[in-house]
Amino acid sequence: MTDDSKNPGIPTKAILLLVLITLAFGSGWPIMKYGVIELPILTFRWMTAVFSGIGVLTIAAFIGHRLLVFREEIGIVFLCSLFNVTGWFYFSGLGLTMLTAGRATILAYTHPLFAFLIALAIGRDRLSPSRIFGLACGMGAVAALSARDFSAFGENPFGVLAMLVAATCFATGANLQKRAWRTPLIVLAGWQMLIGGLPLLVLSLVFDHDPFVDFTFYGVGAVAYTVLIGNMIGFVLWLRLLDLIPAPIATLSLLPTPMVGIASGMIVLGETVSWQEALALVLITIALASTLNLPLLSANNRDRA
Repeated sequence: MTDDSKNPGIPTKAILLLVLITLAFGSGWPIMKYGVIELPILTFRWMTAVFSGIGVLTIAAFIGHRLLVFREEIGIVFLCSLFNVTGWFYFSGLGLTMLTAGRATILAYTHPLFAFLIALAIGRDRLSPSRIFGLACGMGAVAALSARDFSAFGENPFGVLAMLVAATCFATGANLQKRAWRTPLIVLAGWQMLIGGLPLLVLSLVFDHDPFVDFTFYGVGAVAYTVLIGNMIGFVLWLRLLDLIPAPIATLSLLPTPMVGIASGMIVLGETVSWQEALALVLITIALASTLNLPLLSANNRDRA
């Protein structure tokens, strides 16, 4: 086993994984746009959640993991599923129907800022000048993206709100999940997607009437891409990355994701980028970079001193 203190660099394999994860997560947003256009939100989201959960659990079984959740962890798994999947999937899909894919991606990746605020509230983190600066930049990005929409008095402000609620759900789930688990992470992920998708399935049976009437091969492709690339492959690679480098450094892989989302939206959907998106992207990047902890790099700097 390599001693991290003597090898401060990031392994080449980890750098490759960072690139693949960024592409998998970022490219999925414009593809999902086709899904929420052709399918009601509840139907699209339960399909992507449930099918992804089945796929991830199948992978877990194939590599030899026990698929049962330990009894003492069942309750928290249900709670994590509610925030990580049900809330995140629904509200991000709702926001995507009202915003461009690029704008939705930027707002979605404010969730590390909300995760910090929640951790601060429950005593898991503390304020520092860099954190305050980062939060100010993050809120500035939200203001830049929402200013034009609120001035138009259209439906788009509700899209901004939906994406912020989605980010808050994801951040809450992330804090709930910060514990020592006996169940393997890949098994937890599979069950969370499966459990979190079931309420969406039930609600779709009540509210979505004839959901497949406009379903074409574009919609099929959106579901398949989201399940295979965005959820299953992206998540499995993310777990592998966490085995290679510390989580705070791995989290930095999220920073280029909105850039990929914006570029993909331009290529796939023909979206344009205004100064608000460009400014928000810069502010979000600064905000995340200033609020993330990098204990390994700090330790390495001390070792070199």
